[in-house]
Amino acid sequence: MAAVHRRLIVGGALCVVVLCGVSGAAGQRAERAREWMRLGTEVQGHFKEGDYEKAAAACRKMIELVPRHPSAHYNLACALARLGRKEEGLVALEGAVAKGFGKPAHMRQDPDLATLRDDPRFAACVAKAKENERTGGGAYEPGEAIEGVKTVEGSPEGGLRYRLRMSPDASAERPQRLIVWLHPAGGSANRRVEPMSRRLVKLGFALVVLTQKEWRFWSGSDMGKLLKVTLPAVAKTPGIDARRPVLMGYSAGGQAALTVWHADPGAFGGLILDAAYPVRRKAGGYAAVPLPEDPGVKGTPFFVLVGEKDGGAAFWRKVEPTWREAGVPLTVRYIPGKGHAWLFGAEQMSEIEGWLKELRSGKRPGG
Repeated sequence: MAAVHRRLIVGGALCVVVLCGVSGAAGQRAERAREWMRLGTEVQGHFKEGDYEKAAAACRKMIELVPRHPSAHYNLACALARLGRKEEGLVALEGAVAKGFGKPAHMRQDPDLATLRDDPRFAACVAKAKENERTGGGAYEPGEAIEGVKTVEGSPEGGLRYRLRMSPDASAERPQRLIVWLHPAGGSANRRVEPMSRRLVKLGFALVVLTQKEWRFWSGSDMGKLLKVTLPAVAKTPGIDARRPVLMGYSAGGQAALTVWHADPGAFGGLILDAAYPVRRKAGGYAAVPLPEDPGVKGTPFFVLVGEKDGGAAFWRKVEPTWREAGVPLTVRYIPGKGHAWLFGAEQMSEIEGWLKELRSGKRPGG
């Protein structure tokens, strides 16, 4: 149990939370996510205090709430190993790697797992974790050829496997700006997004999607691999301008985009968000996130789609005046009759294309 896994707990739970609405099944998902996060904090405290029985019990509760998330299984293995319950610890560790846990180097060094290392099954778990690390914990998703669009695929060492859709006419003299798709929790949505590249390339934009990853959540590790390894690899493609890329995300992907923008607003050329909200967790619920104290906020245009019936719409209505007053180039479209949903319809895409044309021309749409 180490800091990397605490981050995984928080990151995973965040991406469960952002799938929520405010009532019905969505509200229940949000409540489960809040409880999962609370238990994650409890687990950390029990480890710090050396109370591994309570840590194991809290991990089991987390697994009941979100059975497929690997971090709770891993932390359960750590607690059981500390308690000397070797057989149960190995079973929990096997469950963690079966569900996508991919930190082999940490597993080898984690003192919590010391009592398991002399068993051949531990080595098998490390091998599986190494494979998860290489593949992102998921199966490769192939893509279809798109008429009029050039396709470039890559799998940079230490990064995330990707597919780039760009104009066949792009060159160093006429480069295309980069749009980065950030997937929702539960699936890549690549089949819905990649066809957009037919129109995007005509506007001077290339589109990159990830093709092999654990799709259930975004972790800090995922984002680090994307920003520090994958995008620099994409940037080496002739005809691609990857400086200050545009981030485009739906639900958990949009939330991930907001998180990295908030940490470094000047690093991105724009954000296109669907069903993602400017929120942060607080005791008992969520609050609107304050703007970063960074002049870069004035140079990053936003195009936001949110359903009028989506609980997150209230957060956008709350921050709109202060964000605009602070100079954020903000465009928000509240879609009538819609809740937390995929909102890239024909009318919305037409408006996004106009927004991108302005962006490409050097303007600040919404400013």
